[in-house]
Amino acid sequence: MNKRLLGIFIAVAVAVVVIVVCCVMFLTGSVEVRTTDNLTLDDETVNAVIATSGIKKGSSVFAIDENASAGAVEKAYPSYKVVSIERKFPNKVVLYIALRTPLMAIALEPSEEGGEELFAIVDNELKILSVTNSEGITGLTFVGNFTIAGDETSVGSFVADKSEWLQGIVKGAEKVSFVSSRFTDFVKRIDFGQINVNVKTNTGVTFVLKNVSGINEMFVGAYTFYSNYASETMRKSGFISLTNSGWLWSETALS
Repeated sequence: MNKRLLGIFIAVAVAVVVIVVCCVMFLTGSVEVRTTDNLTLDDETVNAVIATSGIKKGSSVFAIDENASAGAVEKAYPSYKVVSIERKFPNKVVLYIALRTPLMAIALEPSEEGGEELFAIVDNELKILSVTNSEGITGLTFVGNFTIAGDETSVGSFVADKSEWLQGIVKGAEKVSFVSSRFTDFVKRIDFGQINVNVKTNTGVTFVLKNVSGINEMFVGAYTFYSNYASETMRKSGFISLTNSGWLWSETALS
C-alpha cells in the first residue's frame, strides 16, 4: 500500500472513530426540568412533563425539535410556559418552565340564551389559561365591550380577535415596568369602543387610547403624562387623552 492510500485510509478511520464517539457522547443521558420561584412541581409532574416533551434518553441532543417539544408541553399544561430548552453538552437537556400569570378576564359569547356567563382568563401573551364564571375574575383586569367565541375547550389557545390592540396595551404596560401583578394592580378595566380604547386605572383616571397599531406607544405616552405631570387630583378621576397639543387631562371625555 502506497503512502497516499495509507494516508486516506487513516483519515477515513479517524473520521469514523470521531463520528462514532460523537454519536455516543452526544446521546441524551438525562433530562431535567427547572422552574421559576413561583412554580413547584412534584416528581410525578416532572416525569409527565418530560414524557410530554418527547425528549427521550438515548436520542441525539442535536435531533431535539425545541418548538415541537415546547408546544407539546404547553398544550398539555396551559398554565405553564416553556421559557427555553437548553442543551448542556455533552448529553444533558434542561427544560426551563415558568408559571403563566393570569392578567385579564374576557367574556365568552354565550352558547345558549340564558346560559351562565363565562369568562376566559388570559395571560400577557393572551393565552387562555382557564374558563370561569364571574366569581373567578376577582382581582383581574376586565375587558369590556368585547367578547370572544369559545368554551372550556378553548383553554390552551390564544385570543385572536382584536389581539393586536390588547397585546399592544400589555406591551406598553411592560415598557413602563408593569409586569404580572403590577398590571392588574394598575389597570382596572379595558373598554373597547369604535374609535378609542379606554383604559380605566385603579386610581380612577382613564387613559383614552386610539385603536391603532401603535397603541403600545400611546399607553406609554399616557402613563408618562400620568406619572410626571398629573396631580394627585387628576389621577383620581377624568381622562388623559392625546390632543393636537399633546397629552392632556380633562374632567370629561373629549369628543
